[in-house]
Amino acid sequence: MTSATGDAVVDYHGRIMFFCGACGAPITKDDFFELGLRFPDNGETRDDYCAAELIDVITHLDCLKAARAS
Repeated sequence: MTSATGDAVVDYHGRIMFFCGACGAPITKDDFFELGLRFPDNGETRDDYCAAELIDVITHLDCLKAARAS
């Protein structure tokens, strides 16, 4: 699982936009790629993104795999 804060998806204020629903670590740009998600548009808020993509939570791929394995 990648969780480097420097690679985290941030808003235009530099605040981390998304945290994993399972482990709580920041969601990174690599996580978006691995999950096949569209990257947020400039100025798009977390709430606007989630509403547009019809999602409630983003979870690391490794966290999803671990949950399925248990």
